[in-house]
Amino acid sequence: MSDEPNAPAYIPRVFSIGGLVPRANSATSRSARVANSETVGANRLFSGVFWSDSGSEGGWSFGSSDPGIPGCPYTGDGEEVYLCLAGRIAVEWSGGSFEFGAGDIVFFPNGQWYRTRVISEEPVQVFYVMAPPPTSIWSVFEPVTTTGAPVQPED
Repeated sequence: MSDEPNAPAYIPRVFSIGGLVPRANSATSRSARVANSETVGANRLFSGVFWSDSGSEGGWSFGSSDPGIPGCPYTGDGEEVYLCLAGRIAVEWSGGSFEFGAGDIVFFPNGQWYRTRVISEEPVQVFYVMAPPPTSIWSVFEPVTTTGAPVQPED
Protein backbone atom coordinates (compact mmCIF):
# COMPACT_ATOMS: atom_id res chain seq x y z
CA MET A 1 0.00 0.00 0.00
CA SER A 2 1.31 3.41 -0.90
CA ASP A 3 1.83 6.18 1.63
CA GLU A 4 0.95 8.78 -1.02
CA PRO A 5 -2.63 10.09 -1.18
CA ASN A 6 -4.65 8.88 -4.18
CA ALA A 7 -1.78 6.67 -5.41
CA PRO A 8 -2.83 3.48 -7.20
CA ALA A 9 -2.34 0.24 -5.31
CA TYR A 10 0.61 -1.48 -6.95
CA ILE A 11 1.09 -5.21 -6.65
CA PRO A 12 4.21 -7.40 -6.56
CA ARG A 13 5.45 -8.59 -9.96
CA VAL A 14 7.65 -11.49 -11.02
CA PHE A 15 9.90 -11.01 -14.04
CA SER A 16 11.71 -13.84 -15.81
CA ILE A 17 15.04 -12.76 -17.30
CA GLY A 18 14.35 -15.13 -20.20
CA GLY A 19 11.05 -13.36 -20.88
CA LEU A 20 12.51 -9.84 -21.08
CA VAL A 21 12.70 -8.11 -24.47
CA PRO A 22 15.90 -6.06 -24.56
CA ARG A 23 16.28 -2.91 -26.60
CA ALA A 24 19.51 -1.77 -28.22
CA ASN A 25 21.53 0.84 -26.26
CA SER A 26 24.30 0.79 -28.87
CA ALA A 27 25.82 -1.60 -31.38
CA THR A 28 27.43 -3.56 -28.51
CA SER A 29 24.96 -3.25 -25.62
CA ARG A 30 21.32 -4.07 -24.92
CA SER A 31 19.08 -3.48 -21.91
CA ALA A 32 15.65 -4.35 -20.59
CA ARG A 33 14.12 -1.95 -18.12
CA VAL A 34 12.40 -3.99 -15.42
CA ALA A 35 11.03 -2.09 -12.42
CA ASN A 36 10.45 1.63 -12.88
CA SER A 37 7.63 4.17 -13.00
CA GLU A 38 6.45 3.00 -16.45
CA THR A 39 6.48 -0.75 -15.83
CA VAL A 40 5.34 -1.13 -12.21
CA GLY A 41 4.82 2.39 -10.87
CA ALA A 42 8.07 2.36 -8.88
CA ASN A 43 9.06 5.91 -7.99
CA ARG A 44 11.95 5.28 -5.60
CA LEU A 45 14.10 2.96 -7.73
CA PHE A 46 14.89 1.95 -11.30
CA SER A 47 16.09 -1.53 -12.24
CA GLY A 48 16.87 -3.62 -15.26
CA VAL A 49 19.19 -6.06 -16.96
CA PHE A 50 21.87 -5.31 -19.53
CA TRP A 51 23.89 -7.47 -21.89
CA SER A 52 27.13 -6.09 -23.37
CA ASP A 53 29.60 -7.65 -25.80
CA SER A 54 33.32 -8.15 -25.22
CA GLY A 55 35.09 -4.78 -25.48
CA SER A 56 31.90 -2.76 -24.92
CA GLU A 57 32.46 0.47 -22.99
CA GLY A 58 30.16 2.62 -20.88
CA GLY A 59 30.15 5.29 -18.22
CA TRP A 60 28.06 7.54 -15.98
CA SER A 61 28.34 9.92 -13.03
CA PHE A 62 26.29 10.44 -9.88
CA GLY A 63 26.19 13.49 -7.63
CA SER A 64 24.68 16.86 -6.86
CA SER A 65 26.23 18.37 -10.01
CA ASP A 66 27.68 17.24 -13.35
CA PRO A 67 31.46 16.74 -13.03
CA GLY A 68 31.82 17.10 -16.81
CA ILE A 69 33.88 13.92 -17.27
CA PRO A 70 33.96 12.86 -20.96
CA GLY A 71 32.17 9.55 -21.52
CA CYS A 72 30.45 9.69 -18.12
CA PRO A 73 27.01 11.24 -18.65
CA TYR A 74 25.48 12.78 -15.55
CA THR A 75 22.42 10.94 -14.19
CA GLY A 76 21.74 13.00 -11.03
CA ASP A 77 22.06 12.02 -7.40
CA GLY A 78 21.94 8.27 -6.95
CA GLU A 79 23.43 4.99 -5.93
CA GLU A 80 23.54 1.76 -7.89
CA VAL A 81 24.01 -1.94 -7.25
CA TYR A 82 25.08 -4.49 -9.89
CA LEU A 83 24.67 -8.26 -9.68
CA CYS A 84 26.93 -9.70 -12.38
CA LEU A 85 25.41 -12.87 -13.81
CA ALA A 86 27.96 -13.55 -16.59
CA GLY A 87 31.21 -12.10 -17.92
CA ARG A 88 33.80 -9.76 -16.43
CA ILE A 89 34.03 -5.94 -16.29
CA ALA A 90 36.89 -3.50 -15.57
CA VAL A 91 35.86 -0.26 -13.84
CA GLU A 92 37.77 3.01 -13.72
CA TRP A 93 36.36 5.53 -11.26
CA SER A 94 37.31 8.82 -9.63
CA GLY A 95 39.14 6.89 -6.86
CA GLY A 96 40.97 4.21 -8.84
CA SER A 97 40.05 1.00 -10.64
CA PHE A 98 38.82 -2.54 -9.99
CA GLU A 99 37.35 -5.58 -11.77
CA PHE A 100 34.37 -7.79 -11.07
CA GLY A 101 32.68 -10.77 -12.67
CA ALA A 102 29.97 -13.41 -12.52
CA GLY A 103 28.72 -13.93 -8.97
CA ASP A 104 29.92 -10.52 -7.74
CA ILE A 105 27.71 -7.75 -6.33
CA VAL A 106 29.04 -4.19 -6.71
CA PHE A 107 27.88 -1.02 -4.95
CA PHE A 108 28.46 2.26 -6.83
CA PRO A 109 28.14 5.23 -4.40
CA ASN A 110 26.87 8.73 -5.11
CA GLY A 111 29.28 11.57 -5.88
CA GLN A 112 31.55 9.61 -8.25
CA TRP A 113 32.08 8.99 -11.98
CA TYR A 114 32.55 5.54 -13.51
CA ARG A 115 33.83 4.10 -16.80
CA THR A 116 33.36 0.42 -17.61
CA ARG A 117 34.76 -1.98 -20.21
CA VAL A 118 33.80 -5.61 -20.77
CA ILE A 119 37.09 -7.54 -20.52
CA SER A 120 35.81 -11.11 -20.83
CA GLU A 121 35.56 -12.90 -24.17
CA GLU A 122 31.98 -13.76 -23.28
CA PRO A 123 29.30 -11.05 -23.10
CA VAL A 124 28.32 -9.73 -19.69
CA GLN A 125 24.85 -9.98 -18.20
CA VAL A 126 24.15 -7.68 -15.25
CA PHE A 127 21.06 -7.00 -13.13
CA TYR A 128 21.13 -3.43 -11.76
CA VAL A 129 19.14 -1.27 -9.36
CA MET A 130 19.43 2.53 -9.17
CA ALA A 131 17.96 4.58 -6.33
CA PRO A 132 16.54 7.09 -6.65
CA PRO A 133 15.67 6.78 -10.35
CA PRO A 134 18.03 8.75 -12.61
CA THR A 135 17.02 12.31 -13.48
CA SER A 136 18.32 11.80 -17.02
CA ILE A 137 18.08 8.47 -18.77
CA TRP A 138 19.77 6.97 -21.80
CA SER A 139 17.73 6.19 -24.89
CA VAL A 140 16.90 2.66 -25.93
CA PHE A 141 16.15 1.74 -29.50
CA GLU A 142 14.56 -1.18 -31.39
CA PRO A 143 13.81 -4.51 -29.68
CA VAL A 144 16.63 -7.04 -30.11
CA THR A 145 17.62 -10.42 -28.73
CA THR A 146 20.11 -10.66 -25.85
CA THR A 147 22.85 -11.17 -28.47
CA GLY A 148 21.81 -8.03 -30.35
CA ALA A 149 20.14 -9.75 -33.29
CA PRO A 150 16.90 -8.19 -34.58
CA VAL A 151 13.73 -9.67 -33.13
CA GLN A 152 12.03 -11.78 -35.78
CA PRO A 153 8.27 -11.16 -36.19
CA GLU A 154 6.03 -14.06 -35.29
CA ASP A 155 4.24 -15.78 -38.18
